[in-house]
Amino acid sequence: MLCKQLLTRALARPFFRSYSQAHFIVPQPQFDQPLALPIEKRPNVMKVVEREAISRANVDGRSDLFIRRAAPKDRLCAGDVVSVETRNSMADGAATSSFTGVCIAIYRRGIDTSFILRNLVQRVGVEMRFLAYSPLVKRIEIVHKGVGYRRAKLFYLRENPGKAFQLKLLKKTGK
Repeated sequence: MLCKQLLTRALARPFFRSYSQAHFIVPQPQFDQPLALPIEKRPNVMKVVEREAISRANVDGRSDLFIRRAAPKDRLCAGDVVSVETRNSMADGAATSSFTGVCIAIYRRGIDTSFILRNLVQRVGVEMRFLAYSPLVKRIEIVHKGVGYRRAKLFYLRENPGKAFQLKLLKKTGK
């Protein structure tokens, strides 16, 4: 009997305030309309988010280097000699370092696109992987286009580096 009375009282009182009494705060949109293509009837949300992230990170037009459908003379390919200038920290923008090497691999994964550069530093092979859209990467420059490479991944240069490092450009920039 007592339980029945408590249950009817609890059901008689609303647990939440009604919507007429609640005050809603609607935030202002931070960005423009999403980058949905006009030909897409129902855009995939993740593709739209990735497209927006790439457009924000593309500060100096570096996305043109990683377009797969671009002509080989305009894009970054395996075998190219590439110079990358990076910031050492986000706090001190003046402190930068550069690395020049042969691009041995490119991984095109949207906003997570990365590439691996290899060079000989004091007769020791050094490989560095750079994220293409990282805010720490200040500049990506193709120094020399690779000629004579017919593979997408040039991992065989690890065992036989003589072919890649006969270039005079690498010997000049490595010193």
